[in-house]
Amino acid sequence: MSELDAAGNFAKPEAKAIGRPRSEKTRKAILKTAFRLLKKHGFDGVSNQQIACEAGVSTATLYRWWHNKQEILLDSYLETTRELLPYGSRGAPLSRLRNYTRRIAEFLKSDDGHVFLGLLLAIHDDATLRKAFYEKVFSPRRAEGCAVVQEAIDSGDLPRTVDPDLMINLLIGPQILPALMGRPLSPAAAEKIFNVVVGTFNRS
Repeated sequence: MSELDAAGNFAKPEAKAIGRPRSEKTRKAILKTAFRLLKKHGFDGVSNQQIACEAGVSTATLYRWWHNKQEILLDSYLETTRELLPYGSRGAPLSRLRNYTRRIAEFLKSDDGHVFLGLLLAIHDDATLRKAFYEKVFSPRRAEGCAVVQEAIDSGDLPRTVDPDLMINLLIGPQILPALMGRPLSPAAAEKIFNVVVGTFNRS
């Protein structure tokens, strides 16, 4: 039986949500399983059926929460690695950039870094994965880095002529190719890149 509201009118019953609510515990279990399979088999070697079976859910659950396998695997990558490479918010911006440059070198030597390198190779042959990678991984992380460079510019540690996007390219780009060739740089070598880039910008 409907109840009266404050104005004396019959109150409309609240609409019920359609479908079952998304369980955070189930989501994390799926992404943990997906990342484990990703590390073992690579992007091409993992199927939605494998993920669902090993996570103990139905494929219908996967399709209700993600559009395709690429989204699941990218989310699993982000869920696992988002805390590994923070730019941080404490300390001088140039110090944070220096530390981040060194952590990139450490990351590229790790098992998680190998997954990232496999992802870079996979996106060349998969337009859907390439688009998802750009939107979910590249663009957000690039924006974080550019924001820290801009902080360094605003604080006077870098000149106003510095292009933040170019600086991030110069700090990270030289580390990617050696890593793809199986010869990742050491943190010390990465720091030398940082010193050269910052020194060049400050002299220009």
